[in-house]
Amino acid sequence: MKDVQGKVGVVTGASSGIGRAIAIRLGIAGCKVAPIARGKAGLNEVVKTIRKEGGTAEGFPCDLNDNAKLKETLKAIESKFGTIDILVNNVGVGTFKPIDRTSYEEVLAPIQLPFGAALVASHTVIPGMLNQGSGHIVNLISPAGILPLPNMVPYTATRFAITGLSHALHEELSRKGIGVTLVCPCQVNTGYLKNNDADMGWYPKLSQVLPVLEPEVVGEKVLEAIVKNKKDMFFPPILNASIRFYQKFPEFSFWFLRFLGILQPTNK
Repeated sequence: MKDVQGKVGVVTGASSGIGRAIAIRLGIAGCKVAPIARGKAGLNEVVKTIRKEGGTAEGFPCDLNDNAKLKETLKAIESKFGTIDILVNNVGVGTFKPIDRTSYEEVLAPIQLPFGAALVASHTVIPGMLNQGSGHIVNLISPAGILPLPNMVPYTATRFAITGLSHALHEELSRKGIGVTLVCPCQVNTGYLKNNDADMGWYPKLSQVLPVLEPEVVGEKVLEAIVKNKKDMFFPPILNASIRFYQKFPEFSFWFLRFLGILQPTNK
């Protein structure tokens, strides 16, 4: 999709953080943006910002834990704007702690967000994309969607599921005019830890090696991924190089990380 001007773009989890930045960037680029999130105040602020920049946007409040409501919301967007051209699956929850300290509710939560919502949203919009012979789906993950990191098992497992979803959709749809991109930034300066009761102390010391990005950087990269029809986008360069090396030499990579002690958490 070389030009997003006039395209209908949906972003989940768009009231704050990465989703907010992506929605605004798409709006500035000329998309008709339909941000989805539970927080109405945040949605209103995103819509106001896009309109102030001369773009078109309307917020759609929805609890993304409710699959029926999500499907209904996407149908309402199609009725309002027409076929959805761009879907960005961004919403997600999860906590960081050893599996034996993780509650039953915390184990289940990431199954729906991000995986369940991404699967339902994709399933809902793909028929319209196929009918018009074009479209693009972006799936957001973190490095835990590629690297099997300890002390965050439910989080990691569901991000792996998103990786599988994205790559399988790419294989099925890429020759039918629909692009699918897996986008993986390193740490991003958002309110994720506060909103999800996630203790960064349980995250491997690997996090101390990686830089912290601003959400706006992710917004730019998502737009680039759509325009250039990328299958995968890992950034910044240090993360991209690390993931590519791991994909070629997985056992050696994790032996090396354990040897350096950076798979251990900061917490004792």
